Amino acid sequence: MAPEYDARWTPLEEDRQTAAPNCVSCGNRVTRQFARVFGDNRDVVHACPECSTYREMKTSDFIPEAHR
Repeated sequence: MAPEYDARWTPLEEDRQTAAPNCVSCGNRVTRQFARVFGDNRDVVHACPECSTYREMKTSDFIPEAHR
C-alpha cells in the first residue's frame, strides 16, 4: 500500500523564497549559522568568503559602527 501525499507540494519550486540570509556586499547566499557567527548583532552579513577574507570577517572591521 503506497503512502498518501499531497501532489501540490513542490519543495524545489524556483520562485519560492527562502529565509537564508544574503551578504550585503555581494549578495551571495550564506547559512543562518554563518550569519550568527560572522554577522552583526542582527545577524546581517556585511561580508562573506566570496568578497572578503576570514581574517577581515573575524575582526569585524567591515561592519558599520551603527550595526555593532
